Amino acid sequence: MSTRAPETLPNRLAWAARAACQGQDLALFFSDAEQKVAQAKQICAACPVRRECLDEALRAEGASIGDGVFGGLTADERTELALARATEQAAAQGQAPPQPRTGRRPAPCGTRSAYQRHVKKGEPIDDACRAANTAADRRLRTTGSTRPRR
Repeated sequence: MSTRAPETLPNRLAWAARAACQGQDLALFFSDAEQKVAQAKQICAACPVRRECLDEALRAEGASIGDGVFGGLTADERTELALARATEQAAAQGQAPPQPRTGRRPAPCGTRSAYQRHVKKGEPIDDACRAANTAADRRLRTTGSTRPRR
């Protein structure tokens, strides 16, 4: 019979044991509700390992930014920070700044997805997107799905 040592974090994540979020409800850090995001950011603001958390999130996410609040920043804020860092690094090396990569092209105007993108980014909503969203809402109320019939 062998005895196993208790599971521990890899050395590069040892800082996580000192994080202010230890023992907190994880749903708080992965919510879309503004109040919960604000609470999560408040916890992060007082965290002694905030920098390590943010650096680890950026390292782990690489080109694909995940969800949740890490190091006091939301996914969108981490995307902006990662792009700013990459731009600074490219400028220091005399290279062209990188373009953000999401892996997908934005939805074309005239679709519900484009309407939702306009709303999320605070952009003006064109008539084609507004009409597509209205049609999708109507389909949802009548059929239970926003997908058009084929």
